[in-house]
Amino acid sequence: MVCKGIEELLSPYLEDELNPEEKLAVEEHLKTCQICADLFSFMKETKESLADFPELEVNENLINQLYSIPSKKKRFKLSLDFLVRPSLQPIFTAATILLIMISFYIFHPNKNLIDKSIDRQIHLGFSKIGRLYAKAESFTDSLAEYKDNILVSIKNVKFFRENEE
Repeated sequence: MVCKGIEELLSPYLEDELNPEEKLAVEEHLKTCQICADLFSFMKETKESLADFPELEVNENLINQLYSIPSKKKRFKLSLDFLVRPSLQPIFTAATILLIMISFYIFHPNKNLIDKSIDRQIHLGFSKIGRLYAKAESFTDSLAEYKDNILVSIKNVKFFRENEE
């Protein structure tokens, strides 16, 4: 037997709880393995040392009270460990910047000037979008004029003629 198997049998061997075959195997191993023999002697000394301690009689009422204690139930515990995850750091950074900007806006003494500036930028954006939309409309109108010419040119390309045949 290997030492690990013998180590598991040392405590029952010390308590004389092994069958004769196992007891013989342990005794043979202890004769040849110094490490297991030292471990067994340490266990034997510990048992002899503890034999001098008096046994305590536990009150029956105390035992009943201990058995009547329910197992601990899991309670909801607020844990903020998720806040330190690296994947959330960009989100927290963006939220922090947003909160700082909002606080500057709210507590700025010239809040009306900021409102006017934001209003002006929004109107400039809308006017740029309107001009871009007008250009797109004129571009589609000019393409519509040349639609017939473009279709004829595409049909005349050699690549498309080969597919027709």
